[in-house]
Amino acid sequence: MDFINSGIFWMIEGVFLCVSLAGFKIWMDDRAIGLSLWKWALVIIWVCLFGITIAFVGTSLGEGEVVAATKGGLLFGLVTAISGVVLWRLLNSGNKPNDR
Repeated sequence: MDFINSGIFWMIEGVFLCVSLAGFKIWMDDRAIGLSLWKWALVIIWVCLFGITIAFVGTSLGEGEVVAATKGGLLFGLVTAISGVVLWRLLNSGNKPNDR
């Protein structure tokens, strides 16, 4: 448990987040999908929602609350999945499909 409370853990988490967002940007550029400031804001909000969902389930399981983890995981997971699909549709709106 000491490793999770250490600064090195959070530094590694930050590096993974930055690499993931940079990869996402490169991936979207490869598909010629423009990302405006409001689209980036929606992506970051969705990533936070996904993280909260995972944290809720993990914390509930750690506390021994299996029923809360199951119900919360289903509820938050469903909201996260649906909002992810809506976000993906928003990001792809107005773009032509690739000719590959």
